[in-house]
Amino acid sequence: MTRHMRLVILAFGLLAFLVTAATAGVPNMTCKAERTVEGPTGQPRETTDVFRVANGRLYHRWSGREEYFYNDIREVEVGRYVSGAMVFVMDYDKLRGYVVIAGRPDWRVVYLDCKS
Repeated sequence: MTRHMRLVILAFGLLAFLVTAATAGVPNMTCKAERTVEGPTGQPRETTDVFRVANGRLYHRWSGREEYFYNDIREVEVGRYVSGAMVFVMDYDKLRGYVVIAGRPDWRVVYLDCKS
């Protein structure tokens, strides 16, 4: 094996490690919406959102919409995860929490019940 090939293999190994480390803190889970509050009026709204995290990727669906890949998700601090315009804040047991979805023109907070 040439020196160049060993360096390429080492680089791929390091890249795989970094990707794994970046998503290691993000648990695989499925979260169903319990209730939603829309801003800026603070009006409650019926919700059917389901968020699924698998291997550092966030998937989203709701009534009338098939599940789709939303974006990669990463942990920014313990119990706080960011994906695109969404910020998830989870309890320490990661079974309950909420997601703030900051889109234009409004924002909303979705309270979650999750399972690993």
